[in-house]
Amino acid sequence: MHDKVDKIIQLQEKTIKLQEQLFFNDVLFSFQWWILVLISIFLWVIWSLVVDKSRLQPILLFGLIISLLAVVLDDIGYSLTWWHYPYNLIYITNILIPIDMTVIPVSYMLLYQFFGTWKSFLIALSLDCLFAAFVIEPIFSKLEIYLLLHWEFWYSVPIYLVMGVFAKWLVDKIGKITLEK
Repeated sequence: MHDKVDKIIQLQEKTIKLQEQLFFNDVLFSFQWWILVLISIFLWVIWSLVVDKSRLQPILLFGLIISLLAVVLDDIGYSLTWWHYPYNLIYITNILIPIDMTVIPVSYMLLYQFFGTWKSFLIALSLDCLFAAFVIEPIFSKLEIYLLLHWEFWYSVPIYLVMGVFAKWLVDKIGKITLEK
C-alpha cells in the first residue's frame, strides 16, 4: 500500500510542477486570466452596491452555503475528470475560484434578496440555472476556460437548482429558529 501512496504523491508533485509551469508561461496575464479577474472584481462591486444591508446576515449566510456547495461539487467533478480548467486565477487549486466564489454565490444572493417568496424564487432560480448552463458555461467553454471532458452543459441545471433550493430552505429554516427565540 505504501508504494501506491508514494506513487500518488510523486504524481501529485509532478502535476503541481506542470501546473505551475503552465500558469506562469501561458495563463498569467492572458486574456482569459484578465476576464476572470475582471469578473471577480466587477460582480463583488455590483453586489456591494445593491445588497440589502438590513438583510446582510441571511444573504451572506445564503451566499456562503452556495459557495461551499459550489467548491465541494466543483472539486468532486474536477477530481473525477468530468471537466478541467486550463485557466485559473492561481495554479494551486483545482476549482475555478471566480465561478465558485463569485459568479455563483453573487448571482444566487441576488436571487435570494430580490425573490423572497418560494414561487418567485423558484422561477428566477430556474431561469438563472438555464442561463448559467446554456449561456455562461458555453461562453467559458468557447474561451477554453472550462473544458468539458465527461460532462454536458445540461447536467448542471438540476445541480444548480438543488443548490439554490437547499440553501434557501436552510437559511429560511435558520431564520425561523432565530425568530422563535
